[in-house]
Amino acid sequence: MARGPQITVLSPSPKGFGWGEPVVRPFNNVEAISQLPDQCYAFLHVSDYPPADGRREALLAHFGVPSYVANRTCFELSAYFGSRATYDEESKEEKKPVTSCTTWFRCLAKMVRKVADPHEENPEYVDDPPENGAAPVAGTKGYRWYEMSFFTRWEYPNKCQVLCVDTPWDLPGELHKALDTRDTPLEFRDPFAMHADLMDQVIVYCDIAVWRVRDPVRELEKKRIGIGGIFQPIHDISRHAIHASEVLEAAAETMSDLKKCQTKMHEALPDGDLTITYRQQAKEHVQFQISLVKALKLRSDSSRERLKNEVNLAFNNMSRQDNNVMKSIALLTMIFLPATFFSALFSTTFFTFGDDGGWEVSDKLWIYWATIIPATLGVLIIWGFWLYGPEIRDFLKRHADKFTKGMAKRRKKPAPAAVNKQP
Repeated sequence: MARGPQITVLSPSPKGFGWGEPVVRPFNNVEAISQLPDQCYAFLHVSDYPPADGRREALLAHFGVPSYVANRTCFELSAYFGSRATYDEESKEEKKPVTSCTTWFRCLAKMVRKVADPHEENPEYVDDPPENGAAPVAGTKGYRWYEMSFFTRWEYPNKCQVLCVDTPWDLPGELHKALDTRDTPLEFRDPFAMHADLMDQVIVYCDIAVWRVRDPVRELEKKRIGIGGIFQPIHDISRHAIHASEVLEAAAETMSDLKKCQTKMHEALPDGDLTITYRQQAKEHVQFQISLVKALKLRSDSSRERLKNEVNLAFNNMSRQDNNVMKSIALLTMIFLPATFFSALFSTTFFTFGDDGGWEVSDKLWIYWATIIPATLGVLIIWGFWLYGPEIRDFLKRHADKFTKGMAKRRKKPAPAAVNKQP
């Protein structure tokens, strides 16, 4: 029996400390969203994400996200970041305090199927997870895209909701572990309080995705697959590596935009809500996350360079094989050439057997050599000019110029004066 749409909700424990276990609820679009706790993460599988026929727009409107974000263009981009804030216009203070903040951003991760001996021990993300004790549903492509979209809504003083779409199946559990092991509770007066731990987990998935591309590269390097069978695996892995580098570069830009927005929102909060230390540490943490993404991008680029190295090695091996074949052909030619030459020579009419069975040589044999030798030299000269024409012309020109200058100096040199000898 097919299951209906579901939403997984992760919220603070009702007991007043820590975070409760993720709870799966039926999802019927706006009604389910309106019943979310004031502080929570909500997770939607991509198959449960409403289509852009008005239902998706209504869902995003609950978070204050513009309807344009629901269209196909934004749904298929590698990354983006946007925000929208409202301020207390009636405040008499010179700096109008922020009253709400909405953000929407997107990060992608391409998970390739694990190799037999992976670098890390994380789960398989290509297959769908098991449900109700059943076996996992195997993916058919050997890879899977997680096109993670995030929509956040913060309202002063402490309402903060985050909607996560198309994230890996274990994100609710991993995020719950991270939140439960925090040294300090989340500061919900911060519009970006729930971003930090979420992005930490996204970076973990990006790291796994990079290693899932690196592991097949290492297998290629160790196995040294035959020349004929190496190009298809290299083509597939190279495509994954290119995608990994692309989405990581886009993720770094997204994180940079998020940092700018965070700084702006912190400055717009009422004085005293967040300490200077808190704001500075929050900024430093985002900068640290950006540096992690950039480092992952460099690691992904190194996988691409290693693939290029394997391609160069394969081409060099092919050239070496071709060279060996040409040497074999040349050896066979050298073996048969003397026999072929003498066979052709003695089969001419210059050599005959006389009536007495003796061997007679024509006195016109010189004609054969008089024609063959010039013709052979002519062929060699034509071949040399065809293959090394520019070099030969430059060589002749240089020596001709030297000869011309030498002759000119000799003409200008004055004759020695006559010496009168005394008698």
